[in-house]
Amino acid sequence: MLLIILITPVALTPFPAYPETKSVVADTRVFVETILELTISQEGQSELRFGNIRPSAIDATEAGPIIMLIEVKSNSGDRYQVTQTISSALENSEGNKIDLDHLRFTTSSLKSNGGVVSSPTAVSASPQIIFTSDPQGTSDTISAQYTLSVPASQAPGDYSTLLTYTVSSS
Repeated sequence: MLLIILITPVALTPFPAYPETKSVVADTRVFVETILELTISQEGQSELRFGNIRPSAIDATEAGPIIMLIEVKSNSGDRYQVTQTISSALENSEGNKIDLDHLRFTTSSLKSNGGVVSSPTAVSASPQIIFTSDPQGTSDTISAQYTLSVPASQAPGDYSTLLTYTVSSS
């Protein structure tokens, strides 16, 4: 039996086994808009209404609490503050008023370690800082709780006022 072996030369080339494609460099830019916004999760928005108040003839009466949930969304990475401003003293439809020194509030943070008002504080006619975020400006929900001490001599009625909340970078 005769065995014949044929050797065929194979040329090795530096070219890949697939067709070459052209590379293109694309200049891509993305703009992420800074967000710093505030929303109030409360029916009636920022109206502070204690309902029909019937004071005691003997002692001061507590009304409330009314809780406002204030949500702040932020992606800036900067500390921010939430401020409240009250439009006027609490007033009923007959024009009777309850002085602001009878209206007190506290705040708490639901998510971060921001600065809150933990001791009951009288609401002021001037703007008041009610929350300061953590240094990273983490988005948060702030709970503001309002209570009203109604003097015994106060006329009965449905007392209300408006609160304005503002968020700003520190």
